[in-house]
Amino acid sequence: MAKDPSKTEKATPRRRQKAREEGQVARSQDIPIAATLFITFLVLIAYIPYSYNILSEYFRYTFSDPLYLLPEDNGSFVMYTIKVISFLVFPVFGVLLLTGIISNVAQFGFLISGKAITPKIERLDIVKGFGRLVSLKTFFELVRNLLKLIFASAVGYFLVMKIINESFNMSFIPINHEIYFLLKYTIMLVLAFALISIPIAVIDFIYRKWEYEENLKMSKHEIKEERKMYEGNPQIRAAIKKKQRELAMMRMMAEVPKADVVITNPDHYAIALLYEKGKMNAPKVIAKGKNLLAQKIKDIAKKNDVPVVEDPPLARALYSSVEVGEFIPEKFYVAIAKILAKIYRKKGSLS
Repeated sequence: MAKDPSKTEKATPRRRQKAREEGQVARSQDIPIAATLFITFLVLIAYIPYSYNILSEYFRYTFSDPLYLLPEDNGSFVMYTIKVISFLVFPVFGVLLLTGIISNVAQFGFLISGKAITPKIERLDIVKGFGRLVSLKTFFELVRNLLKLIFASAVGYFLVMKIINESFNMSFIPINHEIYFLLKYTIMLVLAFALISIPIAVIDFIYRKWEYEENLKMSKHEIKEERKMYEGNPQIRAAIKKKQRELAMMRMMAEVPKADVVITNPDHYAIALLYEKGKMNAPKVIAKGKNLLAQKIKDIAKKNDVPVVEDPPLARALYSSVEVGEFIPEKFYVAIAKILAKIYRKKGSLS
């Protein structure tokens, strides 16, 4: 649970990422156990024909040829026993190891973090340690373990008693029946514990997820401080944006002297157009503004002998339709072409 009552807000993505880097994830230890038991049951079902043949051969050799007890033959028998155990156990262990890895990765993804095992001085605090002993987490652990012990003991008792009762008759049955007996009760035992562990694992995972979210919760002050840390102070951000606007405006004004024409409202809008024949398919807006900014564009244009043409409808349409750096749409081609043609003719007559 959240230790501080003021921590009422859900964790931010940055808080979650930091917790993950420190190895803090929602993880249930019962999920791998339940998955391993269930996969063991499936593996045993698929493994019975193979294991049955190996065990049959092993028991037949063991009980039919007592000479393996002689010192000179004992070594070969031990090696044979090791070989049989390896054939039976190692493939199962490999599958179970893979199951354990997958069941953990499925909970919180692939994660390698050395911080989770790094010793922390605060863990040596006796007062905090006592607080952990009497926490809700400890109570949940106690109840969970008691339930596991009770169910496992009950299932184990009934199965063991059944095995004991039937084992008295094993000396009178064929060897293949003994193997069947052994495999049957092994599978039953594994399945029983798997069925017990699955609901316990589900409940434990739900609790771990809830506990994880509670521990990650933040106070409104922490969220505010985090935002300042990563995004900067609001006043500083505003100043930066203002400076960026000023620089953009300066760059835009520096482009005005290159314009071929400035089209105005005449008082409210001004749009500077540049057209480089052979390089551009259409004129491009290199500067635009309204009110005071429009007046500055016109002043710069006049100082640099850039023609200023008054066309209120065209100026308003261009201002609302085209951004700085964009080429004018096709619907304005005719109007702009007429204006540029007049300018070029005038320049030609003057030259």
